[in-house]
Amino acid sequence: MVNLRQVLLCGVCALACMSAKANFATAADNEILTRFVEAEACDDRQPNDDKKTAENRAVDKASISAVKLSGLIQSRYPGLTASALDIISYRIIDEYMLNVKHDVTIDDDSHVCVKLKATVEIMPDELAGLVRDYKNSEPQEFQAAEVAEKVNENTSFKANKLQDRKLLYIENMTMWNGEVTDHYQDFLTGLFSGSDYFYVTDAPDARDYADYIVSPSLSQAVVDRIDNEHHKMKINIELAVTSSHDAEFSGIGVSQNHFILFAADKDEQEIADTLVRKLLTRAAGEAVQKLDKYISKTIEDKFRNNK
Repeated sequence: MVNLRQVLLCGVCALACMSAKANFATAADNEILTRFVEAEACDDRQPNDDKKTAENRAVDKASISAVKLSGLIQSRYPGLTASALDIISYRIIDEYMLNVKHDVTIDDDSHVCVKLKATVEIMPDELAGLVRDYKNSEPQEFQAAEVAEKVNENTSFKANKLQDRKLLYIENMTMWNGEVTDHYQDFLTGLFSGSDYFYVTDAPDARDYADYIVSPSLSQAVVDRIDNEHHKMKINIELAVTSSHDAEFSGIGVSQNHFILFAADKDEQEIADTLVRKLLTRAAGEAVQKLDKYISKTIEDKFRNNK
């Protein structure tokens, strides 16, 4: 089993002192929302820091401070919790912060301070999507077999004959750093089991003649310290379903990602493992739906062509 702690990128951030201000640009609901923001932040040097590490942490702190204190999110969604505000702010920094510039104002043996200026540009519907993503980020757990059952209830052309059912092979998970683990193979096999349209196997000798192959990957796993009490984790999961025997099958790709804040005293590996399983459950449910519909369609077409 791969130690997830070794896979995650961990940033070390100290409690920062921050102040921020923002100049507001007006926008109609159908126009882009623009905020010209600036903020100051400091961060303490750590014993193992290189020259730029503390500066980069200070820039991160200044960025989150600028977005939060700009009021961009709160003015439209005043009921958000503090954790929601943090997570949505990080999404905005990653995807919608432009022209980021910073100057180092203090740089000594103990700490670094920076002053940051940037522009945030985001459409109202994009901001609404970020809020919606957060609110939907903890869905009720479900098994892929239950999804397949719901699909089957509305499908007339079921794979009742053995020869109509396909063979699905589950590969080991590829980690974003190139390592491979079988840690989630049994879990994924269970998520894909229960369909009337395919059998599931993870036997290595079945790969070459399987009709469809599921390739899971953990494409991103990052942990950053927000302050001395809170950490932020971001994980991205991808599932690809391919076939070397079905020329008509164009493939299925599913991606699931999530930010989560957690207490600094919690076990990072345990938190990561739980989050990976949640994202795999969601991704597998979507993949099963799409594969069931595709196989059902092929059965329907075969039935109609033979009438």
